[in-house]
Amino acid sequence: MRKPIVAASFSGGETSAVMTKLLFDKYSETHNVVVTFANTGQEHENTLKFVNDCDKQFGWNVVWIEAVVNPEKGKGIRHKVVTYETAARNGEPLEADFAKHGLPGPGWLHCTRDTKELPIQDYFKSVHGLKKGSYPLAIGIRSDEMDRMSKSRHKRKIIYPLIDAGWTQEDVKAEIATWPFKLDLKSAAWGNCVWCQKKSRRKLLTLAKEDPSIFDFVKKVESLYSGIVSDNHLEEHPNATRQMFRDNLTSTDLIEMANTLEFEPYTDNFQTQMFSNASYDVFLDTGSSCGESCEIGADD
Repeated sequence: MRKPIVAASFSGGETSAVMTKLLFDKYSETHNVVVTFANTGQEHENTLKFVNDCDKQFGWNVVWIEAVVNPEKGKGIRHKVVTYETAARNGEPLEADFAKHGLPGPGWLHCTRDTKELPIQDYFKSVHGLKKGSYPLAIGIRSDEMDRMSKSRHKRKIIYPLIDAGWTQEDVKAEIATWPFKLDLKSAAWGNCVWCQKKSRRKLLTLAKEDPSIFDFVKKVESLYSGIVSDNHLEEHPNATRQMFRDNLTSTDLIEMANTLEFEPYTDNFQTQMFSNASYDVFLDTGSSCGESCEIGADD
């Protein structure tokens, strides 16, 4: 008799990696733990390396998935399986989605849905015969970030092993410290996707200051797809455009702001310092559900 499946959505972040390891420790004897990593093509290269390192170290057999977007109206998102070596690195899955649905941004956060959630759902349906909500799906969110849990988690059978275990960021870092490799990013601000519009303005300005070239892909898609204002088909409106960042800012606006505005750059310690020393700034620190990585269900 085949073991029941429990799915792990490995986002490529440290928290998600520790969650996946705990999931194997708890369920591997009774369940078939299937690990997927949905690549958008704009993850940091060291994120991709970290996923591959985890897979080689722990033997998770990670399934690397990318979205396949059919430009025809009414045709849904499918998936394809890639590898560490063949994974997109120039934003191809995201650009295909933007070409059909327009740029994501406040009020229309379709990028996680289309390049992560739907391809994973298609994989489990087409490969394992499992429909959405018919199998447990583990997500890497800690007990100190419970506000990121999906509102529809019970209906969708989403589980949070780290929350159940009471693990905090300190616990995750202590576990990671015992591993023979690490996720080599300058700070959590660089977590995938690097330029994500859900990040706080402080994170984005820090990135723009440190390396403005990370916005090269954004500049490209802004020039091509900001005029697409329908989420369902290509409908050009000459006087209507969409921009991805808060207050209708463009990537060029952010780069210019980073060079002219005086601000304290984001560091890994900044998040914990904000509320203790009253340094929280509404303009700079308002964010969405973005942590070190992009998790399924966090935008519900």
